[in-house]
Amino acid sequence: MNSGQPLKCAVIGCGTIAYEHLPYLSESPLVELVAVCDRSNAAATFVQKRFHAAKAYTDHAAMLADAKPDVVHILTPPHTHVAIARDCLDAGANVICEKPMAGTANETADLLDYAAERDRLLVESRNYLFNDQVIDIRRIIDGGELGEIREIDLILSLDFLGGPFGDLNLAGPGVDLPAGAVHDFLPHLAYLFLVFAGHSGDVDDVQGRLANLSGNSRAGFDHLDALVVAGNVRGRLRITSDVGPDSFRVYARGTDASLESDLFNPFLRIDGPPNIGKRSFIGQIRNGFSLVRAGTRNLRNKVMQHGTYHGMPRMLDAIYRSLATSGEPPFTPAQMIDTARLVDRLVALKIAR
Repeated sequence: MNSGQPLKCAVIGCGTIAYEHLPYLSESPLVELVAVCDRSNAAATFVQKRFHAAKAYTDHAAMLADAKPDVVHILTPPHTHVAIARDCLDAGANVICEKPMAGTANETADLLDYAAERDRLLVESRNYLFNDQVIDIRRIIDGGELGEIREIDLILSLDFLGGPFGDLNLAGPGVDLPAGAVHDFLPHLAYLFLVFAGHSGDVDDVQGRLANLSGNSRAGFDHLDALVVAGNVRGRLRITSDVGPDSFRVYARGTDASLESDLFNPFLRIDGPPNIGKRSFIGQIRNGFSLVRAGTRNLRNKVMQHGTYHGMPRMLDAIYRSLATSGEPPFTPAQMIDTARLVDRLVALKIAR
């Protein structure tokens, strides 16, 4: 696709997540936004006008035949992803799909094979890899500042039952996945754990439980507490909807030092070696100043609307540049399958609702 011309792009699904993709698509010189599509004509037309797309559609098959996009972003509810992705690949388009791309690892592998047979790129969104804090954490780990990594803990506290996942007055496909409401967040925890742990392939062991603690019938499952072993790295992956405030904590502990961060309200704190059995007061002072700086940055970020999705434009730019230059994508099919397999292991922990 190294033609030097912008890639013709289309979006299927004009809901909330589309507003994280569309600013980049409407502004990047690498992209020509030729179409948007949604079953709601009002939603599609509004997005078309706001982001200056060439045309709006309510049927994705008609859009594919008419607009002939080079790249399609699938931003519809998860249970629709596989069928729509196959339609897009059959039409000759590359596909960027929101997570989870499929309900199981086998479906993910089959879909990736389907794309490879048609010589098209298929990638599942993993925007957190491109957030400031995650980039910093990876640099610290890869630079050996923590020594050999031994533990990675990821704890997501989010009141998602207060939104559409738990609203008993709503009907629809928002939680039609094997792990219900929790399933929508599992890929984030899985790929972050594998990247921070430096692990590829299957993990060695997963223990814990996936449960419904609220009794909310729409959510299906709203709590995860899992212990994961991958080579020499241990991890704890947790999702809870009844603990405040909302946070996405990351703990990485190595043989020499440890770090703590929060992806929702960013800060980064590193604890180094002890000083004769006691923590160095210099390290405590340094960490105190880093928290003050983090507070100032968070205020600036709120004013500048530099939110939790700020890595999305970077991810999209990396994908489009790989397409424009026929280069390597920022993450591989093998990495996507590893993530899906770990998600399968987490889903298997579910107990009766």
